Amino acid sequence: PGPTGCTGDCGGDAAVTVDEILTMVNIALGSAAPTSCTAGDASGDGEVTVDEILTAVNNALNGCQA
Repeated sequence: PGPTGCTGDCGGDAAVTVDEILTMVNIALGSAAPTSCTAGDASGDGEVTVDEILTAVNNALNGCQA
């Protein structure tokens, strides 16, 4: 995961925003580089999956767990 260990927290501020989720969707669709949000790739395999996006949505709604 990213700097905070929170899937989807591209900015490292312990919060997931709609813009960060959209970045993850763009990575999954191939229209953005995986390096644009390394926190979106929880598995570290260089891809963003639907499961990782759903985890990010949950983190956006419920907050990142420390």
